[in-house]
Amino acid sequence: MTTGPGPLEGIRVVEIATFIAAPGGTHLLASQGAEVIKVEDTVVGDPLRMFGSSRNGMSGWFANLNAGKRSLCMDIASEAGREVMADLLATADVFVQAYRPGVAERLGIGEADVRQRNPNIIYVSISGFGRDGPYSKRPAYDAVIQAWSGIAAVQGGDDEPQFVRSFIPDKVTSLTWTQAACAALFARERTGRGEHVELSLLDSAVSFMWPDAMMEHVVLADDADHRPNLLADYRLLGCRDGYVAVMPLTDGHWKGLADAFDRPDLLSDPRFAEAGPRAAHFGEMIDTLGEVVADVARDDVVERLIAADVPVAPALRPDEVANDAQVQHSGVIREVDHPIVGRIRQNRPAALIAGGVPELRPAVERGTDTDAILTELGRSTDAIAELRAAGIVK
Repeated sequence: MTTGPGPLEGIRVVEIATFIAAPGGTHLLASQGAEVIKVEDTVVGDPLRMFGSSRNGMSGWFANLNAGKRSLCMDIASEAGREVMADLLATADVFVQAYRPGVAERLGIGEADVRQRNPNIIYVSISGFGRDGPYSKRPAYDAVIQAWSGIAAVQGGDDEPQFVRSFIPDKVTSLTWTQAACAALFARERTGRGEHVELSLLDSAVSFMWPDAMMEHVVLADDADHRPNLLADYRLLGCRDGYVAVMPLTDGHWKGLADAFDRPDLLSDPRFAEAGPRAAHFGEMIDTLGEVVADVARDDVVERLIAADVPVAPALRPDEVANDAQVQHSGVIREVDHPIVGRIRQNRPAALIAGGVPELRPAVERGTDTDAILTELGRSTDAIAELRAAGIVK
């Protein structure tokens, strides 16, 4: 991985949010060179520090999602805290907040408030269900949105709904808003005008799921060629000692698979001989493939199909992923020494940029950079001491 300043060097991002949807996006911006200031309250801060495997009060989860950020710990509801926030946001290029609708306005950091001193800022608002509408005031977390967006129902198929064991709506939201914020920054270079980026977890999840998972509900004409959702029948195939994913979409793939397992009958079966019939009999095809590989070792299945140029993968266990040959070669996961947590595995951005990406500082304790940031905003040593004595900052 080439190190360098990153394409967003010189862009200042201010974040007031917890958990994943906003912090995951600001981490990505930091990975591309932006300066990110994470503003945390004086009571708890971001609770993500406490979730998952941890050491010395910081979880590995938090250490990954908050690498590269500075931390300002402050009571933004106080009058003095509001003044500091106003000064800080006057210096920002991007501000992202994830309050329920109306809260930012009550705190004096709504879009109109911030734009009075910084008219060209990119203002990002993230909520669970949107600025208005029947659900707008409701709290939302990833599991709630997995249920509401249909993700859990799709995952469960004909059986009971199932959660995806990854925070899909949160992470999709983080990717969506960062792309939109970068587009807004690009537009600002041409127009000089700042934009308001608004999105909800529900809209992000529904939009993400719609083209494929909801394919049965797209074409509305009665005379359309309605077919079952391919994904409803697609599943991992059980081998003698594990599972594999196989996707023989083309006729060439199908012939390669038949040859790899010495099954000429698969080529003569009218249900599977060509791509059209295979699509129409997708569930039966998967059942047949399950029978083909059931008594074969997982790695043997993979080797045979790779040799035949058929799309295939072993279903790696979590403990196998970091040690996979391609993952190790790409360096997407690396081991680093964290001053608080110790030795950790950390992911780098998936997108590599020729000019390089910055080396991120480790995630820090709450308030580590408070004094330095206040000094940059023009507060004197005595003024900072007064704020600290009053409990406004920590």
